[in-house]
Amino acid sequence: MPSKKLTIILVPDDNNEPRRFRMVSWILPAILTLAGLVLIAPVIYIWFNYEIIERATTASRLSATNDSLSIALDYKTQKLLKTRYVLTKMMDVSGLDPTLLADLYADDDFAPDQPDGVVPARLVRSGSPTDVIPSGLPAAGWVTRGYIATEGKKHLGIDLALPEGTDVLATAFGTVTMAGEDIEYGQMVIIKSSDSIETVYAHNSILLVQVGDTVFAGQKIALSGNTGRSSAPHVHYEIRINGKPINPIEFTGHEIQTN
Repeated sequence: MPSKKLTIILVPDDNNEPRRFRMVSWILPAILTLAGLVLIAPVIYIWFNYEIIERATTASRLSATNDSLSIALDYKTQKLLKTRYVLTKMMDVSGLDPTLLADLYADDDFAPDQPDGVVPARLVRSGSPTDVIPSGLPAAGWVTRGYIATEGKKHLGIDLALPEGTDVLATAFGTVTMAGEDIEYGQMVIIKSSDSIETVYAHNSILLVQVGDTVFAGQKIALSGNTGRSSAPHVHYEIRINGKPINPIEFTGHEIQTN
């Protein structure tokens, strides 16, 4: 039995001859059915995956909100650090002890990683200038971040907040093996005190020593600054034994006075 034919006539608006198309009768319904499936498929997909899509949308919205809050927090933190710096500078010019501000900034929310009992920390060194064992701290200030060795959140030294231009002192006798700029540490000094002990002083503004110099414990080696990856004036201080950083607080002990 011959297939039924379907004729489609297209009549143009101008005077051209009409165009005729003949096709098997089942082709047009098939085309319409396929077009309907194409149009309805997204609706079916959304219907059966609505919960997943809603969760993904919510997660994306929360991620964007979290990013915005993180940016806002960083901005507030920077403002707070700048305010602290200005207050410290004013107290320093007025002849007042800038470490008196430490109690104002020693709350757990602002400095969650600070070690107990070392804020504020004043520089006191009772050892000999030729001691190769580090003692005390390299500058007078307060500890805003302590030593952290846990995976994923490492901070292999301590940070001392203080006004820019504060004297940075060597904590041990030794030879300068590094005096220059580093992308991460900024203007930094490394002093090798023995075959196994090194001390690191980072983020300085001006270096007062050069490679090969012999320095004594308590000698001024730099002026503090805000160079390298740093958000406010401070000194990052490390002690390394056989190339491995250790907690500098272990070498301060009774030589840190707190209020």
